[in-house]
Amino acid sequence: MEENYFSNLNTKTIGKKVQCHKKVTSTNDLGWLEVSRGAEEGTVILADEQLKGRGRFGRDWFSPSQKGIWLSVVLYPSRFPEETFLLMSIGALAVADLLKNKFGLPASIRWPNDVIINNKKIAGIIVESKYINKSPNATVMGIGLNIDIPDSEIPPDLKDITTSLTKETNKATSIGIKEIAADLICLLDKWHDKIINRELETIQDAWRNFSCVMNKSVSVKIKDKILEGKIIDLDPCKGFALLESNGNTNWLRGETVEMLRLI
Repeated sequence: MEENYFSNLNTKTIGKKVQCHKKVTSTNDLGWLEVSRGAEEGTVILADEQLKGRGRFGRDWFSPSQKGIWLSVVLYPSRFPEETFLLMSIGALAVADLLKNKFGLPASIRWPNDVIINNKKIAGIIVESKYINKSPNATVMGIGLNIDIPDSEIPPDLKDITTSLTKETNKATSIGIKEIAADLICLLDKWHDKIINRELETIQDAWRNFSCVMNKSVSVKIKDKILEGKIIDLDPCKGFALLESNGNTNWLRGETVEMLRLI
């Protein structure tokens, strides 16, 4: 992808500056490098390929060359940790918004950071924050969105749980990745603007509407403990409310939950 293609995006914050790279270890790694260089807020790093793309809890993210959108955004949240959780939610909302309204796909969000279609993962979001000058005021949000990955190229352990845009839209030819990337950047900016304007109810309502776990029975892993119950409420900042079989209700936050599955 060429940087000049993204030079005239009509955005307020995210996408005012876009860097494009061929091959990187991780776009989040480059995001942190840009933070150390004083990058302006909203700087976007795009790569054709990631050699060591990562998800939550250090998991790998398969990022083959020119087969998906692998991007990161540098942000400086004014409220911590509240905005860190909000950033993960708007990352998922932007992707789900794109898939539903541009491609007519039944996208949903599997709490806290996966976007799924027909019970298969098509995208994931990771948000990393670090203390800069003793204040946690720097954040890098990474997004991986599978666009055109043939089944023959998907690792065996991922074949049954992942999907891609071309597969879900039944299109044999490649979809223009840079056009989709531009649309995604604009949607990220739109949802980020709602954080700036404190339109938190709008974010929360959309978060619930796109959720595939709201009012569903789930199994949750927290360290070595497994909990089961029904999710009765969702909040981008607080996490989710789990009603257990014993009648107790507990709010569980994203950084503590290693795995969540429908049962």
